[in-house]
Amino acid sequence: MEVIVLGSGVYSGIPKPLCNCENCLRARKFPSYRRTRFSIYIPKIRALIDPSPDLHHHLEHINEKIEHVFITHAHFDHIGGLPELQIFKHIRLYGHATTLEVAKDMQKRFVGESRWNWEYFPLEFDKWHDLGFKVYHFRVVHQPIEVAGGFILQIRDKKIVITGDTGPEILDDNTTLEEIKGADLLVADMTHKYSIPKAHLGVDDAIKLARIVRAKKTVFAHISHMNYPQEKLEEMVRPYIVARDFMHVDI
Repeated sequence: MEVIVLGSGVYSGIPKPLCNCENCLRARKFPSYRRTRFSIYIPKIRALIDPSPDLHHHLEHINEKIEHVFITHAHFDHIGGLPELQIFKHIRLYGHATTLEVAKDMQKRFVGESRWNWEYFPLEFDKWHDLGFKVYHFRVVHQPIEVAGGFILQIRDKKIVITGDTGPEILDDNTTLEEIKGADLLVADMTHKYSIPKAHLGVDDAIKLARIVRAKKTVFAHISHMNYPQEKLEEMVRPYIVARDFMHVDI
């Protein structure tokens, strides 16, 4: 099975406009260092996780149908591309009820309702749901937003975990840790050099999470321009993987 990291960056992307830090300067010169906003695609079930503001760019490249859309939380960089989904007349959207209210409002304001059969399925936290494949929606701490979460997708014999934006408090959440242990693939937040309490994982805490989960493959994503350069990160986290845009991961 294949999982595609469409976008590996944060809200600002890399390069960030008007920024001349090392990562942004490199990205302007060398396209391989560019990062669009975070998004994941799973071709097997035609599922998108988080419709990034760069979704049009992503869709141009993958050129595939989307049937399922999972939204971790309603921050701009994780939901802002939702209107781009108007090319699909029928999709199913999943997330916490509070998150889906934002999605419904975006559809109403920017897409319309009469010609689109978009179905919304609220998912309770800490409960398994059967969608033809199994899904578990777990809560993460990511202030100041009220509700944020990650997903476990159990597709046949493959277990895929995507944490979304995640505060270091997940390291003390034994209920979630027990559910995500032993995944075939863990895609985890590693936004900054150092963790920000109740917001994002830094390098050390992301590695701690990976060691607890013991996934067969771990990919760190949602990388800020203020993090270390790609090669430095790769050295620091080895044997784990640092995402790049349009990275294909086989599990």
